[in-house]
Amino acid sequence: MQQTETTALTKGTRTALLSLVLALAQGMSASQAQDNGSGPLIAVAQLVPGGPAVYLGSGLLLTAAHVVNPGADIAVVIARTKLPAQVLKQGVYEDIDLSLLHIDQNKLPATLPTVQLCSDPPWPGDPVIVIDAGQATRSTIAAPNVLPALYQHRFPTLIKDVAATGNSGSGVFDATKKCLLGIMSRKFTVNGRDVAKYFVSADLIRLFMKGIELPKNNPNNAERAD
Repeated sequence: MQQTETTALTKGTRTALLSLVLALAQGMSASQAQDNGSGPLIAVAQLVPGGPAVYLGSGLLLTAAHVVNPGADIAVVIARTKLPAQVLKQGVYEDIDLSLLHIDQNKLPATLPTVQLCSDPPWPGDPVIVIDAGQATRSTIAAPNVLPALYQHRFPTLIKDVAATGNSGSGVFDATKKCLLGIMSRKFTVNGRDVAKYFVSADLIRLFMKGIELPKNNPNNAERAD
């Protein structure tokens, strides 16, 4: 049974339950998932050990920090190939819950789908697609005021439909532009009721990746990820 990253606010208690779910959206792939026939095509990249990861391009993969053990030997199964992965940057669950990994781009198909970060922030009510382990689920952006005031500034990017959408690590995509809005981090429970899920926004992803230097053997000789 999959576990879900949970933030419980009842009596100030916050419980984190590990989830290992994330997928890659947009583009062509042999592995596809449809949202009632109109969702994005996806290709899943699976961390071993760990959960799935979003392939951004240039050999870079993004997932939630709490699904990665940076001290372990990590491989990625992608495009029916298992490749060793290097952790370029490891975030912190209570700060920026992201992990950036790198694999050898030369060993990937040239047609492997990539993901673009959204340039515009979402607004409450905007439709989104949550990609979770090969499934595309529709949801909408929730307003921060669904959370107690103490948490609204810290966790402003939220989605509704808690029970039906992806677990922590899932990719959250703009339903129209199909760009990546963020990476799911945790679920919020208020007084015993699930109210929203928080995702790390595209702006925080850019901040996290700024100045990242790619390995010296990067075939495209790209020096930085910004």
